[in-house]
Amino acid sequence: MTLTVDLELAEDEARNVLADQLGGLHGLFFRPVGSGTRVTFEHSPELGPAELAGWFAALVRAADRDPYDDWYTDRVARRPSGAQAREVYTDPLYHWPNFLAILAELDLDPDDRLLEVGCGGGAFLRRALESGCSAAAVDHSPEMVRLARELNTDAVAAGRLEIVESDAASLPFADESFSAAVMTGVLGFLPDPVAAFAEIRRVLAPGGRLVVLGSDPALKGTPAAPEPVASRLAFYTDEEHQRLARQAGFEDVRVARISLGDYARRAGIPAEHVGLFEGPTPFLLARKN
Repeated sequence: MTLTVDLELAEDEARNVLADQLGGLHGLFFRPVGSGTRVTFEHSPELGPAELAGWFAALVRAADRDPYDDWYTDRVARRPSGAQAREVYTDPLYHWPNFLAILAELDLDPDDRLLEVGCGGGAFLRRALESGCSAAAVDHSPEMVRLARELNTDAVAAGRLEIVESDAASLPFADESFSAAVMTGVLGFLPDPVAAFAEIRRVLAPGGRLVVLGSDPALKGTPAAPEPVASRLAFYTDEEHQRLARQAGFEDVRVARISLGDYARRAGIPAEHVGLFEGPTPFLLARKN
């Protein structure tokens, strides 16, 4: 079996790209075609399905990187789906440090009604509900909505939790119906963050508070925001975070820089990775007057 793809790359560049992605060029044959290069892959019979899939993905990515990178970003982060996403978002270990910091800021009690925008698999909701509060949540991934409902079956059945597939800029809730709102790992993906913040402000009651994990430029290219995901994220300075909230109508706005090291240790992050959380992480804090 052979696979052939034409790349809009010079031969040397095509060789470098594929060698970087595949760790070698065994079984690949290169021929100049016009201004690009034709690459043919002839695989040996002993390669299994997983190895073949890896080679095929590398050729597709090299041929047209943007669609592949968009698909990958959606699958793992922007609109998670698939078995791996379900496993990760059922208990997202490396999200727990910021989850715990947000819960400390919110200080929920049984009188609160919490809104989570972009709830993923529902792990944060499950912990938040331990406060005795009630909650509602939205996510634009159908698979994450299903997972969040499964993870919080008892709370949904008891009427303490509602989870809806919806867009952040069009929340299906009444005005002034929540006392607190949260957004974690979502801000950088929003095409119109001001519209999303305005919707959150609309559904918050007077005095309602909002806590948002910031989208920090310092994270670009780190394990927290690797490529190709980082190129599809928007990053904001502390001043830009505050400006977005004020443009949405919030007046009481600030950014708190919080070290997540202690929260990482409490969450059970492996000791060799705790250092990733020691620096100051931005959280946007806002209150509706």
